[in-house]
Amino acid sequence: MKKQRPPMMLTVLLAAILIGATALHAAGPTPLAMATYRRFLPIVQRSYRAPEPCLPEIDEDRLLLTIDTDGDLNQLWAADWNGDGWTDVVVARLVFQTAETFEISILLNDQQGGLVDATQEVFEGPIPEVQHPREIVIADFNGDARPDIFVADHGMDTDPFPGYQNTLVLSAPGGKLVDATGRLPQRDDYTHSATAADIDADGDVDLYVGNMGGEGEEAPCILLNDGTGGFTLAEGRLPPEQIDLTLNWYGSCQFADVNNDGSPDLILGQGDPNRYSHVLTNDGTGHFTKLETPLPPTIFFPIHGIMDIKASDISGDGYLDLFLIDTRNTYVGRYIQILINNRDGTFVDETSTRISQTYHDGWLVYLQLLDLNYDGHVDFVARQLTGPGPLFYLNDGHGVFSEWDHGLDLYTFDFLDFDRDGRRDILNSGSAFDGSPEWHAIMRHIGCQQTGP
Repeated sequence: MKKQRPPMMLTVLLAAILIGATALHAAGPTPLAMATYRRFLPIVQRSYRAPEPCLPEIDEDRLLLTIDTDGDLNQLWAADWNGDGWTDVVVARLVFQTAETFEISILLNDQQGGLVDATQEVFEGPIPEVQHPREIVIADFNGDARPDIFVADHGMDTDPFPGYQNTLVLSAPGGKLVDATGRLPQRDDYTHSATAADIDADGDVDLYVGNMGGEGEEAPCILLNDGTGGFTLAEGRLPPEQIDLTLNWYGSCQFADVNNDGSPDLILGQGDPNRYSHVLTNDGTGHFTKLETPLPPTIFFPIHGIMDIKASDISGDGYLDLFLIDTRNTYVGRYIQILINNRDGTFVDETSTRISQTYHDGWLVYLQLLDLNYDGHVDFVARQLTGPGPLFYLNDGHGVFSEWDHGLDLYTFDFLDFDRDGRRDILNSGSAFDGSPEWHAIMRHIGCQQTGP
């Protein structure tokens, strides 16, 4: 069904697209899965079959569900939340620049082509509420081979920036979920980003929490997992200058093993004008040291802010390279930077030879890596706040990217195999607006295009 959509106001745009998350596409706790930081790198969505390269043909959207709510749809990510083998959806909402809070929603796949709001049925006990969810991290925090949820929530996005408690949701027996926020440090911090990995090789998934100050002035930190999804604040794991908010504000982060020593390193994207982004190497025990050589600056440096970072082997040499997205501090301009690994944790900027782009309109907020055309090479989707978008880029197999004019009418969305046919569908959703409800529609992969870029 093709729906008529209302125009989007700036506040709705802010609420709908300020997102960041890492999707979980791996199986249960095998020996390989114990290298958890590798499991969470979004290199290729391996759960999708690729019998042959295929530039997908996507059907028009079919309405699945509407929800009456006063909140604006902000985060939407797919995973199997009840453990039945079918992909479901988590939704988080906000009202921009207010202190209003909203329960998160769990939308379950009914296995018959539909989607149902099963939040009350899935949660045991109270349903967690969020205020301004900036990023959702999906990982198996309690070790039961089911996905869990960490919500990086910076709270009301206006002066005095009071911060808000981050949220933790853990899986429970019988396909249930529980609000485990009480197992996090209780702090109203201004968390702008987060990333997950097993930093100390003890078999569980830890967190880096990227705070940016605010009224509470809580510093960025490492949260260590006790193996069951309980987290404690770790001292002495990060260099002092990286947790001093008078010296650095990092707006984005990503764990990735950039020097191939088997331990996840930490890449920090600068959110503070006039300063650089950095790589922090892991000594194998979860203690990090900043490399003296910073990451190469983007064309917007020094008046800029890195919005997202993703890692993948772009050059094919077995070392992880980096994608970064940047904007001016006026939030005018979008830039995708491609950095190639020197095999020692330092990087060279090869953006000009690997991607063609325009960068004066709009601004990007999030990159999602996936194999869009099933050819075995990592492509990506760039989501942006203003200007045309989202942008789909295809890899030519040699690490050179060209834009695919997908022609899709997309709002807040995620990729998923909704009907388990082995192909990647799209859940496309829109915020409640001017008396109309929030809506969720499926856009199925129905075939392959004959031509493409």
